[in-house]
Amino acid sequence: MFEYFPSNAGWTLSVGCALSMGGELSEVHEACKPLVPLAEAPLAVANEAWFQSWMSVSERVKLQGDELLSKGWEFSAGARYYRAAQYGFIAERHAGWKDPRKLMAYRKASDLFAKGVKLLGHRTERIEIPYGDASLAAYLRLPEGDGPFPAVILFNGFDGIKEMQYGFAGEEAVKRGIAVLFMDQEGTGESARLHGMTKPVDSERCASAFIDRLEQHPAIDSDRIGVIGCSNGGYDAPRAAIYEPRLKLCVSFGAFYDSECLRFKFESMIHHPERPLRGLDFPDQMRSVMGKDNLQEAWNEFRKRTLEGHLAGLKVPYLVLHGENDRLVPLRFAERCIAEAVNSPRAEIKVFSIAEGSSEHCGIDLIASHSQYMFDWVAEIFGGKTARG
Repeated sequence: MFEYFPSNAGWTLSVGCALSMGGELSEVHEACKPLVPLAEAPLAVANEAWFQSWMSVSERVKLQGDELLSKGWEFSAGARYYRAAQYGFIAERHAGWKDPRKLMAYRKASDLFAKGVKLLGHRTERIEIPYGDASLAAYLRLPEGDGPFPAVILFNGFDGIKEMQYGFAGEEAVKRGIAVLFMDQEGTGESARLHGMTKPVDSERCASAFIDRLEQHPAIDSDRIGVIGCSNGGYDAPRAAIYEPRLKLCVSFGAFYDSECLRFKFESMIHHPERPLRGLDFPDQMRSVMGKDNLQEAWNEFRKRTLEGHLAGLKVPYLVLHGENDRLVPLRFAERCIAEAVNSPRAEIKVFSIAEGSSEHCGIDLIASHSQYMFDWVAEIFGGKTARG
């Protein structure tokens, strides 16, 4: 794996995300180079520098987009706005949840993302659905052509957002004739930042709400809707497919069977809050997405999100993708998911080796390999395309 910050795993993961979301290497290097001396600095100092550096690059690239747009060069401007958005999202990823600049940066990046996607000519629609006292938001990316197309709903991970997944997977999906609904489920993206929604146990509720909308869309084949989950979304996706019968297949990458893989990390942070942190402020993230002021209470709620005792109810094709060198969620969690899916008509696991790459968490070291494999598999089941013509 490309480890720009060998001593700071959180920052290194975010660099991988930036590149996988469509970032350019020279621009990513521009953001990261001044941060090297701060990789082991106190968390608040380090992440303040991270925010400033990435926002600076985002603004510079955005201004390039403005200049190109003034010439009427929409494709080129759109590409700059898209990258500026992704750099903005990477900046706010490490900002504290109580820092008002986090929401400012998020809103700015969201606006740039929407502008970039439109100018690039992507066939993408923003969808909002009423949900409780607020709403849930998503982007539906459609392939070219008339349809109706098979579709998948994509769950974010613990700290993921829909725009990140869009960068990871959008192109590979539509190339194969698969529509993708990139949503911010409860506790992620817009739902957490704008509406204060927290992560639930019953992930099928938001999936059902979006299926209701997809069934009304003229470009979507309502008999071919599946679900995909990334990292902690690898809990949400199978849970949804078990309890929502309209979902016809399921994929997990970075399969998250339960929280056991994080137990030592969080118990250490609970009992030894004085120990220094690097990269992502996990206690801040956990308290915020679980809606608790106390880390112990937040962790107790998060631990309820387990697939134990549920997977026998999964009765649709199920694919688990996992990296041999996943240092966050060990391979045994993926193997347990498959072992317990005894009633799936087609339960398969693909393990990406260190030699072939895509072997880190969610394949972030070579995300294209994960995306290509999963959408070939989805296309094979749903009747999409795995070759030209």
